[in-house]
Amino acid sequence: MWFETFIHQLRQIMLDLSPSLLLGLFIAGLAHLYLPKELVHRGLNRPDLRSAARAALVGVPLPLCSCGVIPTALALRNQGSSKGATTAFMISTPQTGVDSLLVSASFLGWPFALFKLVAAFVTGMIGGSLVNRFTAPDDRPRPESVVAAAEPNAGGLKGALRYAVFDLLAAIDLWVLAGILAAALIAAFIPTNYLATLTWTHGICGMLLVLAFRSLSTSVPPARYQ
Repeated sequence: MWFETFIHQLRQIMLDLSPSLLLGLFIAGLAHLYLPKELVHRGLNRPDLRSAARAALVGVPLPLCSCGVIPTALALRNQGSSKGATTAFMISTPQTGVDSLLVSASFLGWPFALFKLVAAFVTGMIGGSLVNRFTAPDDRPRPESVVAAAEPNAGGLKGALRYAVFDLLAAIDLWVLAGILAAALIAAFIPTNYLATLTWTHGICGMLLVLAFRSLSTSVPPARYQ
């Protein structure tokens, strides 16, 4: 019985996850194909507040969730984006988007929607700045040498899909699979309303718990993010 429940939850989670993850991979492939490398190197490569702000500004309108943002952030990182800028992009992007902003405005009004927009941008900048402040600087080549050594993208849309699948998805596949299995186990063995029955999950403790799970869900594989 428990095995059937686990398989059902596993299938449901994969169905829920696939659209967002595939959308993120597709956008990352298009960015690799069409986004000029010089734009990333000049605008997002430095470990400063300006690069973090630009990355957060790029991420805010994109309709990507915490799953879809991972391959796109990896693509920016591989193209020369700094650690802080990549972090700012990862923090700001899942919080809102054009679609989410319009839905929030419809249900909750424009003041709350605009507050959500500003909060996503500001928290992205803060997170990126903290990463720049407390992590070691990049040991990658200078932007000029990277641009000079870069090869033009080839293969058209097929090349973008090949990059998305064989470069990006191959870098995170085990981590995604581990997350799916963990989520299926939790859904199969923990009752739906279990956390609601615990008194300590109400109020600030419950908020912190959700934030902790949220942070874990947007983590990037350390080996590829360094």
